[in-house]
This record gives sequence, C-alpha cells and structure tokens, in this order.
Amino acid sequence: MTDPTPNPALPHDFLPALAHLKRRGFGETVPTVALILGSGFGEVEQAVVDPLRCPYSDLPGFPAPAGTAGHVCRLSQGTLWGVNALVFRGRYHAYEGHAPRDLAACVWVAYGLGARILVVTNAAGGIRPDLAPGTLMAIRDHINLMGVNPLVGPQRLAGAAAFPPMGAAYDAGLLGQLLEAGRAVGESVTSGVYAAVLGPSFETPAEVEMLRRLGADAVGMSTIPEVVTASALGLRACGLSLITNQAGSAQDSHQQVLQAASANADRVAGVLKALLRKLASA
Repeated sequence: MTDPTPNPALPHDFLPALAHLKRRGFGETVPTVALILGSGFGEVEQAVVDPLRCPYSDLPGFPAPAGTAGHVCRLSQGTLWGVNALVFRGRYHAYEGHAPRDLAACVWVAYGLGARILVVTNAAGGIRPDLAPGTLMAIRDHINLMGVNPLVGPQRLAGAAAFPPMGAAYDAGLLGQLLEAGRAVGESVTSGVYAAVLGPSFETPAEVEMLRRLGADAVGMSTIPEVVTASALGLRACGLSLITNQAGSAQDSHQQVLQAASANADRVAGVLKALLRKLASA
C-alpha cells in the first residue's frame, strides 16, 4: 500500500504523523468536527462508535506525551452522537516543556484530516463571582498570558494566515449553538472570557485580581494555542470550560481539578452531545 499524499500545507514535522494516520484509515471519511478533551473528560471518547484508535505515542514525529495525570493521549475517529468526529483524548501543555507549535499538534492533524470545526474543552478556575465550581462556561473570547504563541517560528506561514486576526476566534454561530445545547439538556451554560497562563503552578490571589481587572472570567493553562491555530487555519471554533475551583484558593490542586471534572463529566458530555446533534442536523 502506498503512502497517502499528506496535506502539503501542514508544517513538515507533522506530515509523518498525518501519513501514518491515513495509512490506518483515518480521514477516509471526512470528519465533521474535531473534539479536544480536557482534564477529566476522557470518558467522552468511550462513546465513539466503531472507532479507529491511535495513541499519540505511535505517531512519528508527534510530541512525546508527558504523562500528566488525567491525560490519556489517544486519537479516535468514528461516529460520536450522530457525527463523524475526531476525538483527541489528551492535549499538550506549555508547562510540560513542549515547543509552542507542538501545543497545537492536535489541531494541525485535525486540519490535515479534513475537519473544519473545532470544539475544545477544559477545566478552569473561576474568577467571576458567579462562576462557582460546577458551572459550565462557553468561551466567547480569550486572553493569552502564556507567553507563547503556536504560530511563531520559520514555518509560521505553513497553511496558516501570516498575521491572523483573532476578533472572531470563537465562532459566534457555534457559541450560540453551544448555549442552546445547554438549554436543550437543562443545563445553565453561561459565557465568559477565558485567560490562559503558563502554569504549572496555580495562580496567587494577586494574580487572580490582576486577571479580573483585565477582564478574565476564568483561568486555565491550555486551549488558547489550539484556538489560535484553528483561527489561523480558518477553522470554526468554540470552547466549553467546566469551572472546577475558585481561582487563587490556597486549596487549589491538580487532584481537586480532576475530581471535580470527573464528578461533572456526565454534564459536560450531555451538552457536547446536544451540540453535536445540532451540528449533525445543520
């Protein structure tokens, strides 16, 4: 069997991974949506019907997974709630030491396999007073305080806009559908601004106050590099945060975040299911 011709627009370091996936049948049916699962939401992947599966560690040239607790790094493609979907279980974080562009490796591969809608999920700390643990927040905008951008470097033009605008990074239509999906399953989904910091340490109270004054409603350590890349590539994107803790608390811990995410995973899955069903009927 000859190697499939990979998408020439991808940066060269992701071409071997894309070719490997195509040899295994990924992308033969063009996916409608790519879904990146954040901390504690990995069980959503189990709902994929008749999946093709591939651990990130099998992908040549792909960043080596760091093994952070709560992140099983694997890609699946199959039918998820009526939609042909790519489901990325686990993501890359800047605090793990990855290069900026590698933080969006999942997005580059999703783009190469034909997906043109990206849905990202994450666990976040609440800053706005009404964002108590357990609240679901659709991301309407972001503030990048990570100190990195996935588009920097000599290959920044490969398949992406040179200086992409971010005024519509979160697609207004998808945001509306995400809010409607919440209402359809009886969940109160609010909207807000997500800030991302480098991590891995949690934020101090003074840093949380700074973020509040800057206009952030919630804070985390991921997501933005993926959405920046998606926007530069012309993908429509939306994001859903589960508030797992009050940002700046002395009790913040990764274990607490995972426990809160696990306890609310069914609620997150319910909203995502309603969203994908809307996409399937569009």
